[in-house]
Amino acid sequence: MSLIHFNSKRNIISAASKIIVAVLICLSVNANAQFHIIPQPAKLIPLKGKFALSSGQVIGVDTGSIGTGKYLQDYLAQNYKLHLKVKQFTKIPATVAIRLITTADTVDGAYTLNVSPTSIKIKGNSDGVFYGVQTIIQMLPGVAGKTTVHIPAVSIIDSPRFKWRGLSMDVSRHFFTVDNVKKYIDIMSHYKLNVMHWHLTDDEGWRIQIDKYPLLTEKGSRIAYYEKLGQYRKLDNLVGGGSDGYYTKDQIRDVLKYAASRHVTILPEIEMPGHSEAAIFAYPELGCKDSTKAAPHRVRMLDPSEYTIHFYEDVLTEVIALFPNQYIHIGGDEAEIDDFLKSPTAVALMKREGYTTPAQVQSYFIKRIEEFLTSKQKKMVGWDEILKGGLAPSATVMSWEGEDGGIAAAKMHHHVIMTPLPYMYFDAPQGKESLEPIGWNPPVPWQMVYNYEPYSRPLSPQEEEYVLGLQGNIWAEKIPTMDHLEYMVYPREMAVAETGWSPRDSKNLDTFEYKMNSQYGLFKLWNLNAHLPEIDSLCNVVTNEDSYKVMLTYPLKGAKIRYALNSKMPDERAEPVAFPVTISKKLSDKDTLLINAYITWTLNNQHILQTALIKHVNIEPARPEGSVGMGLNYAIYYTKQDNYNRPDSTATSISHGLMSFPQPLTFAADGSNTWVKVTGYIKIEDEGDYELSSGFEGSPGIYVDNIPVISQDKDNYVEPQKALLHLKKGYYAIKGFYLADEFNNYQKLLILKTAKGKVLDPADYLFH
Repeated sequence: MSLIHFNSKRNIISAASKIIVAVLICLSVNANAQFHIIPQPAKLIPLKGKFALSSGQVIGVDTGSIGTGKYLQDYLAQNYKLHLKVKQFTKIPATVAIRLITTADTVDGAYTLNVSPTSIKIKGNSDGVFYGVQTIIQMLPGVAGKTTVHIPAVSIIDSPRFKWRGLSMDVSRHFFTVDNVKKYIDIMSHYKLNVMHWHLTDDEGWRIQIDKYPLLTEKGSRIAYYEKLGQYRKLDNLVGGGSDGYYTKDQIRDVLKYAASRHVTILPEIEMPGHSEAAIFAYPELGCKDSTKAAPHRVRMLDPSEYTIHFYEDVLTEVIALFPNQYIHIGGDEAEIDDFLKSPTAVALMKREGYTTPAQVQSYFIKRIEEFLTSKQKKMVGWDEILKGGLAPSATVMSWEGEDGGIAAAKMHHHVIMTPLPYMYFDAPQGKESLEPIGWNPPVPWQMVYNYEPYSRPLSPQEEEYVLGLQGNIWAEKIPTMDHLEYMVYPREMAVAETGWSPRDSKNLDTFEYKMNSQYGLFKLWNLNAHLPEIDSLCNVVTNEDSYKVMLTYPLKGAKIRYALNSKMPDERAEPVAFPVTISKKLSDKDTLLINAYITWTLNNQHILQTALIKHVNIEPARPEGSVGMGLNYAIYYTKQDNYNRPDSTATSISHGLMSFPQPLTFAADGSNTWVKVTGYIKIEDEGDYELSSGFEGSPGIYVDNIPVISQDKDNYVEPQKALLHLKKGYYAIKGFYLADEFNNYQKLLILKTAKGKVLDPADYLFH
């Protein structure tokens, strides 16, 4: 456990590093303004000059690249009014302006891209050529209608890190049209994501046509309609009450063809044995029977009868006929397995097979389905609950409850897709919950997504081979429209894309932020309703200065701001002003300044609200008794309670003493919380202005002179905090509290900087 020490593993960069990175970024921006490619290519070498792209030029293709050539032709015509010709050659001449050359590359998706002042050449296998075109698209400006577009000269060698780079789309809770799905696929493909997980069935709707069982769509796709008739439970878990609809087989074939042209594989999910309420509503005989004859309750579990299993084999037969890919997702999550204990069918099955737990009944059901899929030459994917009761022989595990299921499956030599809470769940808010659309769980900002590493837990090199990749998930209970869906997914999806594609050691949080903000011009071109960036300099501040001054800047050209001081909301009638904006305010004793900033941007009048609380405090030096020594005191407890300020009566004192840098901790084996308390002094050698902050993603509680300067339980990216203090020469009493975990193990508890931005060494200023 690292109390003060910094470790680069978590990709949280020290303040000094940020300054260096910012300078390098600025230099890069000036020299190569259009190299903001996401995901970051494995190797990029800027060259001199530019290629002028204009109408009438030829896109030369061969047999393997003709589809991608036509795709590029259509994209340029639609977005830039540039009309190029596509010509197929046996061997593409070097004189052709754009050459798309397919090769028998053994690394799927790898490509080379060379842009010179006279031509563009992309080489790779079929996927690789398409990905090279996506790189070119990101080098184009986010402005349509130019007669000539310039692309900077560059040499790129690139290939994906993981083979599975996924994003889910839940159409069961709220139905989305075919055009919505196609747009979703389009944006995925721009960032080289290659698997769309299509969640087609759940309690709130069945969305796929099944000829043998027409009631699945006649009734199961019209849950909102039947709810209004009083024939279905209240859909109070859905914002807006849900929406009805389903996809015909012809529509699904159309979507699959469209996805294939964008080199995206569709993974269909047919939920079982839980989350099956819509199917049971259509065919009640599928539902788990209750021999206790208790009061009626929601039936979401499938009965493990031969009828049910044959029913779903029939369903999957039609699904398999539609979807050409090798994987079929069968769900398996959140199954209410205790219902099996009331089912005569399940009880008889347990007795016959000698089962002792209902989890074994679920495993039996899943294994029967897996045997069927295997007989059809398909591979089964399921959520990590399919591990319970015994894993089916060839199952691939999608690890969502955390990483433990994925780790366990990889150690069993089963393939794994990492998609853990909270990092890969985009139905959580991206910013402060009170200012964002309603969502599940605490906020998950893009930084949190970007910092996630699929190999962050110990696996041997051989076991790591079983991790196919990662996937971002989003569930649509609270998301009734496409605009809302886009707002929740972007820009977080791009963080998944870069982690899934780029070399691990090339990832850099600040560089990514610059590239991400550079994408908003393309978002405007694509009419994509992405969550807007936040103002970096607007954060909660504790200060003992008699005034507060901040300059607010913003990365998007054309953005404007309305702001209010000590008011609930900015005046909507006030004229918005352009950035930069300087806010200056005198602060009296124990004064509090509230800043509300309402930021708008031109696309669909997009907006975002930010707040900051500026607190004025009095902080005085302390008078240590006796002599002082270097380092802080610490005390460590195991406790069942989430309590930062003191351990509860169940707490067990583990160790105490003088902190080292870093300080290793041993976590409780029984799952108890590891509670840490630190006490001591900050020694100031030179009077001046200082900034104190914490590098923990989940903020600790930090007190100076018994005044809280960093408030606990806040997400550092969502509600950044710092103390701006004028400190005289001397000692200042400091204490801190936090719950230690595997994530803040590699983060800085305290960061102290001078007014000029110099980060001080904690070994020089921490005493006890």
